[in-house]
Amino acid sequence: MKKLFSSVTTFLFLLILTGCAASSTSPVGVNCDYSQEKPLWEMPVDCQGR
Repeated sequence: MKKLFSSVTTFLFLLILTGCAASSTSPVGVNCDYSQEKPLWEMPVDCQGR
């Protein structure tokens, strides 16, 4: 039972990390529209200059 719980926990953790990584990647043709006055951390990674 502990092994099953550990496996499920690890799977959920990896799923969450994958979702975070997917949301930080930018598609081709990113629109860096700075006139929207969004904070820099809400802009796509390509627009942040990292």
